Amino acid sequence: MSPKTEQHSRLAVLGTVVFYMVVAISMTLLNKSVLSSTPMPVFLLFCQSAVAVVLLGLENMFGPYKTPRFESSTAKDLLPLVFVNVLGLIFNNACLQYVDASFHQVARGLVLPFTIIVTIIVLHHYPSPLALIAALIVTFGFFSGVLFDPNHASSAASAAVAGKQKSSLGITFGAMSSVSSACHAVLIKRGLASVSNSPISLSYYNNILSTLALIPMFIISGELPSAIRLLSNGGASQFLWGAAITGLFGFLISLASFISIKVTSPVTHMISSATRGVLQTMLAVWIFGDVMSRGRIISIFLIISGSVLYVYAKTEDSKKSSKQKHDEVDVPLNPKSLERGDVLFENDVEKDDNEKQR
Repeated sequence: MSPKTEQHSRLAVLGTVVFYMVVAISMTLLNKSVLSSTPMPVFLLFCQSAVAVVLLGLENMFGPYKTPRFESSTAKDLLPLVFVNVLGLIFNNACLQYVDASFHQVARGLVLPFTIIVTIIVLHHYPSPLALIAALIVTFGFFSGVLFDPNHASSAASAAVAGKQKSSLGITFGAMSSVSSACHAVLIKRGLASVSNSPISLSYYNNILSTLALIPMFIISGELPSAIRLLSNGGASQFLWGAAITGLFGFLISLASFISIKVTSPVTHMISSATRGVLQTMLAVWIFGDVMSRGRIISIFLIISGSVLYVYAKTEDSKKSSKQKHDEVDVPLNPKSLERGDVLFENDVEKDDNEKQR
């Protein structure tokens, strides 16, 4: 490899990492800002998903990634995956509405343990001892934050919607989001099989079907009257601008995850994931005035440490089981992949592809 090529590769990795961290952190903070002024998590999610569909169509026309032709049979196979995904996103937004932005990753801290439990029960996949230790650390982190943080909605943005009496509701939604994400991690392998293991195709179907599924969800949630009042009173501009911007960032996250698969390594993923968690916490304190108690600091540290250790454990397992790979196996930089447990199935999909080629 020439110095010029190596320099270009490093710049590509750095650019991808910075780009992803910026949009991922911005997505969470912008969602928190919008929900603090207009607490309609399902309507916000519907607007974001609709924006993503429009941008996906534009990207298909003018961008480098081409989406497949929409087929009803494939869409039917993906309905369980989409339903669970939509529930997880709704619970996630509802959680963010009632807790501090800095406490959000604590409230959803059980995603990794739940994912491992579900995969053991349903798929009979047993993680390594190191991965189990990592999940145990994350679990300790969750309970230390829940039990020893005196106020989960300490900022004005959270208190305006939740108040002290409802901050526990955010933890409940966070736990429900964790369960949904764990089930999503199980279903995503089957979903990829329906689209020939193409993440771009899966994202294409997921965005369209999620937008359609959110219409009845929006009505059932009881947010329709509030949305009508918001639109009729002429005060919808701030909310719609927020939904459009966060929808754009959601689309950029998907785009960045496709790029990161090609240019990042597990070490990069571990470093960037930990850095993102720290930066998001610091920015939440600065922007929203979140109060960082000792319990919250310890909780965040344990969850980030356990998550990093889990990625390291999965990476080491990949190196041992794959003789044809190089020193490092690509792992998606997308933090959602870690939160949802998608990295559990990266190697299984690759193994299936290799068996088909043989």
